Amino acid sequence: MSFYLCLASFAGCYLAARRSLVSGLVAVFSVGYAYGIIRANLPETYSHFIFDAGVLGLYAAQLFRTLSQTQEARIAPLRGWLEFLIVWPLLLFLIPIQDILIQFVGLRGNIFLLPFLLLGARMEQDDKYKLALWFAVLNLAAFMVAGSEFVLGIEKFFPHNKMTELIYLSRDVVGHNTYRIPASFVNAHAYGGTMGATLPLIIGALVQKNKNSWHKSLLMAGFGVAIVGVLMSAARTPFVVAAILIVVATFSLRSRMGYVLGWFILLCGIGWVASGEARLQRFMELGDTDMVAERLSWSVNMSFVEAAAKYPFGNGLGGGGTSIPYFLQDRIRDPVLMENEYARIMLEQGLLGLMVWVAFIVWVLTRQNYNRSDPWYLGRRLAWVMCAVTFAYAVLGTGLLTSVPHSCLILLMTGWVAARQTEAEQTLPALIEIKATN
Repeated sequence: MSFYLCLASFAGCYLAARRSLVSGLVAVFSVGYAYGIIRANLPETYSHFIFDAGVLGLYAAQLFRTLSQTQEARIAPLRGWLEFLIVWPLLLFLIPIQDILIQFVGLRGNIFLLPFLLLGARMEQDDKYKLALWFAVLNLAAFMVAGSEFVLGIEKFFPHNKMTELIYLSRDVVGHNTYRIPASFVNAHAYGGTMGATLPLIIGALVQKNKNSWHKSLLMAGFGVAIVGVLMSAARTPFVVAAILIVVATFSLRSRMGYVLGWFILLCGIGWVASGEARLQRFMELGDTDMVAERLSWSVNMSFVEAAAKYPFGNGLGGGGTSIPYFLQDRIRDPVLMENEYARIMLEQGLLGLMVWVAFIVWVLTRQNYNRSDPWYLGRRLAWVMCAVTFAYAVLGTGLLTSVPHSCLILLMTGWVAARQTEAEQTLPALIEIKATN
């Protein structure tokens, strides 16, 4: 059954992507939103590849298309970085430090999702708006599952098996008596992270001119359930991302009283809901400075330096803990695990790979190609903030390039931030009519 689902995922995403980039992205993210609960209830080997099959369908239909001159200009600065970020792990793959299957999994974790950078850079104005509407729909669907789990318990949706082990280990809410809510995702952190990563597009779409009234209602609902979803996931880092995005957006809207009033009412409503339910208040642990300091010490310590000295050229692809499936864990040679994404990159790609990634992140975050007359200026600004915060807290955990579908969203937003604005885009007037969408 899982093999046939892989074929269906590939075919569905390929056909959707043949229509347009947005259709392909919506199809892939739809698979990504449902991937966790499908894999948990279908514990077969091929179920690990259902999402990957959909991504391959998207790539097959979109990556080899002839681009317009505008799109070529947008992605030009990214090409060199992307080529090096992909070629270096490919060269390391030829060095058989780890078992060949571990090397394959490590290669997938290091390069498979990187083309989303180019897809993000290619997005047009209407693409972002349509994608924001669809993310609002997907967020509402995920919230319905999350709400059912909140009331009925996760046991009715996720059987206890090897696939769901992390979900059942996350019983640390309300005095370690309640589980975090994963909705339909692989785990609660993927749910909360994905909800937070949709905010730049949804908020950016909310401030567009001439949108249909029901679009506004849909976007507001998608925003509201995303914030509540972050609280239900009980994951602290997604809460920090969402909180910073809300603060930046609030101050950016200070001159538009209508938006500010609606924003204030919505946030007050969410705050009122959270205040009445202890299970939505795990983020308050961030006020415990001793706990935060201890958590930082787990990921940022001298073992990073020691590992760099011992493995200057890496421990082989997959040797740093890149989402190795449970049935391959015993094949890892000299396993070294650190809860730090940059340590993982160093352990798998060596110091050179780590330096390239750090240089790429610095390059992305120092891009100065914003145009305040761009109708998507706020959305792009929020995407930059989300990328900056996400790259910063990557020192506290792993999964930056392997979380489904959270990593795809991060890379999509990074590509949008890094894209070069063409001369025509830089002279856009302050008001651009958004075309009516179905």
